[in-house]
This record gives sequence, structure tokens and C-alpha cells, in this order.
Amino acid sequence: MKKNIIILFLLAALALSGCRKEIKNYEYPDFDSQPTLNAVLQQGEPVWAQVTLAQCLDSVHPAPCTDAEVLLYVDGQFAERLHHEGDGLYVGETTAEALHEYACKVIIPGFDTLFAQTEMPEKPVVTNVEIMENATVDDEGNPCPAFMITFRTDPNQNLYYASNIYAAFFNEYYDIETHAYMGHSSESGTMTASINTDDPVLLNEGSDRLLFSNEIITDTTYTLKVNAWFSSHGWGGQHSGGVMERWGEVVVRLHGLSESGYRYLKSKKEAYEELDAYTNLFLGTITPTNLYGNVENGRGVFAAIAPMTCDTIFINPENRN
Repeated sequence: MKKNIIILFLLAALALSGCRKEIKNYEYPDFDSQPTLNAVLQQGEPVWAQVTLAQCLDSVHPAPCTDAEVLLYVDGQFAERLHHEGDGLYVGETTAEALHEYACKVIIPGFDTLFAQTEMPEKPVVTNVEIMENATVDDEGNPCPAFMITFRTDPNQNLYYASNIYAAFFNEYYDIETHAYMGHSSESGTMTASINTDDPVLLNEGSDRLLFSNEIITDTTYTLKVNAWFSSHGWGGQHSGGVMERWGEVVVRLHGLSESGYRYLKSKKEAYEELDAYTNLFLGTITPTNLYGNVENGRGVFAAIAPMTCDTIFINPENRN
């Protein structure tokens, strides 16, 4: 199946390259330069903001805005003026802390004042991680486990999360009766999605991506089921029909997001996951997609993230040689 997909992709690429031709004397449409404010505040780190001016289609990069006045407010009170460090990057001394609201006002000569705000979420708390064997199968028909990730949440608040998981396992197989060694296999990968997902929260998002909210969670804890897949495989010997002994490690990263961060990432993923995106591309017509933004009088996104990494979870360490 994978081979067929690669062949189709190559054929499509060749078709596209054969249809390309230079359009001479093309005049780009008029474009009014637009101010853009982008920032992702991180818990425990100094506040920063990137201020640029969007340009027309023949420009490779946006123009950095070096003469802006960038004012920071915390919980509605003026905190400081961010100083310009170069290339449109403005940095402050205020450290972003959980459960505080941050707002940014940007004054640029010749433009309306930009304004954006966001709240810094708390770091999520993961209380347990377990493995469910043979939860599903991948595209090749190989059995895959699921990770059961239990974390705390608050149904009285609108909370938003993004997760990624790294897992590496080594499996040994032994004869059922004699317990003689038969063979081994290994698998590893970094996952930002759940294959064949049947988790209610992920289904509610309409995507297998590990980007979700607590919209339908009614309890103070929830166990997310992530059907695993692996990008790397290895094996040796005869391992079918034997008893498997597994060991390895799992690292779970669960990040708290501001609503603006969640909505931006969701709009970005939806743009790439549009059902007819490839069809439109091959036909040479693509419907413009507006990514989420929360900047008044300009473009961009002002968001926050509380990154969290679980300690490495060792699976059956007693089986390790």
C-alpha cells in the first residue's frame, strides 16, 4: 500500500512539474502593508513579541518592524515596555506565570494600535500512564498497543491541551511450553496523533491529532486513550506464536494551551487536513484558508503555553537484561 502511495505521489509531482511555465511581465496586485504581532508566551520564561509588516507576494520574508512601541499589561495593569533586540523581536523582563492574563499593545507610526491578550494556563498534571496491549492494528496489519494517560482537569473551566508521546520498546518471544528463546522485535516512534482513534475526546475534536479541550469531560480526571503507532521497526528470529516479554520506556508530554493557542493550532491542522486539499492542489486551485488570529487592527496570534514533560516511564524494567 505504501509503495502505491509513493508512486501516485511521484506521478502527481511529475504532472505538476510538467505544467509549470514562467509568466512573464506579471504585475503583482496592489498590497497594503499590514502590521503583524506574533507571540507564544511560555510559563516561567520572559515575555516576548515579534512585530513585523506583512508584504506582497514577491517578498520572501515579512519586514521586521523596528520602531514600534510594545507595551505589556498583566491582569489589566501596565507592567513594562518591551525593548527591541533586533529583527522585530521585542523582549521584556516580566516572567510569564500561570493564571495571569497578559495583554500587549503595539503602537506603530502610521498604523492603528494593535492589541491582543491571552491567559497563561497551568501546567497539566499527569497522574498515571498504562499500556493496553493489542488495542488496534496499523496500516500493515501489525498489532499496536494503546497508551492510557490519566490527567487532572476542571470541568468548570474551559481548558485546552496538546500532547506528544515518545515510546521505545524491545520485545522477546519464548516458546509457550519450553520457554526457549524464539526471537525479538523492537519498535519506536514519536506520536502526535492516535491511529484508528476511538477516544471520545479526540472523536469530539473531529481529528486524530493530540490537540483537544475538556469540552465533554465532566469529571476532575480523564483517561485519554492514544492508539500508538511506530515509525521504526526491527526484528530477528521467529517470534510469531510465542509468549512476549516487553520492556522499554514512554515519555508523555502534555502541554496546557491558552484558548488562542488551541484555536490557532486547530485552524492550522484543519487547513492541512481538509478533505479535498490534495485534489485542489493537483487541479491548480486552492481555496484560501484564514488561520485563526486574535490581534485587533492587525494580524497574528498572541498565545500562551505551559509545557510539561512526564518523567520517563519505564515499562517492565525487571525484564531488561
